[in-house]
Amino acid sequence: MQINVETKPVGSAAYDARKKRLVETIDRLYLREARAPLQKMISRIHPADMAAILDDLPPAHVVDIFHAIADTAMAADVFNQLPADRRTQLLTESSIEKLAGVLEHLPPDDLADLIGELPEDQREQLMALLGRDSKDEVESLLQYDPNSAGGIMTTDFFSLPHSLSVEEAIENIRSREDVEMVFYLYLTDEMGRLVGVVSLRQLLLTRAGTPLHKVMNRRVMKVTTDTDQTTVAMLVDKYRLLAIPVVDEDNVLVGMVTVDDVIDVIEEETTRDMLKMAGTSESETLTHSALKIATIRLPWLLAAFIGGLAATAVIGRYEEILGQVLVLSAFLPVIMGMAGNVGVQSATVAVRGLATGAIDVKDTLPLVLKELRVGLALGAFYGVILAVYGYFMHHSLQLGQVVGLTILGNMTGAALLAVLLPMIFQRMKVDPAVATGPFVTTAIDILGVLNYFVIASWIYKL
Repeated sequence: MQINVETKPVGSAAYDARKKRLVETIDRLYLREARAPLQKMISRIHPADMAAILDDLPPAHVVDIFHAIADTAMAADVFNQLPADRRTQLLTESSIEKLAGVLEHLPPDDLADLIGELPEDQREQLMALLGRDSKDEVESLLQYDPNSAGGIMTTDFFSLPHSLSVEEAIENIRSREDVEMVFYLYLTDEMGRLVGVVSLRQLLLTRAGTPLHKVMNRRVMKVTTDTDQTTVAMLVDKYRLLAIPVVDEDNVLVGMVTVDDVIDVIEEETTRDMLKMAGTSESETLTHSALKIATIRLPWLLAAFIGGLAATAVIGRYEEILGQVLVLSAFLPVIMGMAGNVGVQSATVAVRGLATGAIDVKDTLPLVLKELRVGLALGAFYGVILAVYGYFMHHSLQLGQVVGLTILGNMTGAALLAVLLPMIFQRMKVDPAVATGPFVTTAIDILGVLNYFVIASWIYKL
């Protein structure tokens, strides 16, 4: 029996209340040094929930309570689901010798990722403590780029010679309970080259004596070890695969990427793109140093700061108009803010679409035309509202015309600019997520202010 605290959605009050009680109970048992009851309670908790509980415990108690997990396989599962800062704490505050037995139970790809992130001295210590099989698997995985198919694949896959019969294949599967996620049976020739695939359903529905090569699908969706992890994720998502085989340059089957690894990649890429667009990075979440966080954010904010100075220079250029029509300054915040908001929306859609493959550079024209219509619709809607507001609040038809036309132009221009810039950066082989944020913000501010005063000069004939 297991106490699974996640019986309701993660955000529910019931889940939080139940988890809080478990956190308090486990911490109380730890403080009383009641090790046997503590271990008994932990053994009944699902690893995913135990990871969440450890994250809520006082930091000073986390390491000791983690090492109270008696089952090393469960401890490895818990460790694998801990947030990055808690994993770092365990690696820092525990001896490598104490952790080695736990870490050896991690899947080969996860263990390789972990070892690849360790400092050189800790890496050598841990590698020396691993068993021969685990060490060989890790070393083979560490040779690949961590962001490639080779870097995220597991070598714990299941394959059989294509010359076997269906009955022999089923017997082989029954004898290999330790293999990760056998959803597909990959078939190889005498040289280990991937030649086909059979689903478990197909295997069970075929006559026992049928040779595998007669029922296998020869058109195998596969990737090479150097395929980018984002491409792997796109393929798995597009074709609704549970796993995808990985081959080397000679088409020899060397591993597979499972759907849980793909989910991790998608989450990682989404987080990375959003943080890049905000002018920061994942390293910010792993540090408590205010100075380091400020250093990470500085370049992006510097670009926005320079853009703000340029907008200020534009306003100074039209100081005479402001002096004569002082009320224009009151509308500057809403004029700049609305354009910026539209720009952020359009840029987010474009960058995310490029990252997931939903949008391609060749789709630039249709996307631009679509955003033009969206910008015009939004600009017209808010332009009319602001024009009416300006007219009735300040009794000036000219003011209404200026702010209405400016909102129309700025929101339309912001939508176009925010979708064009990511496409241009993509074509230039520059990461759109990194460059789009500061460039879009700066350009919209400068052009928006300039457009405002040009229209004001025209309407007021100044």
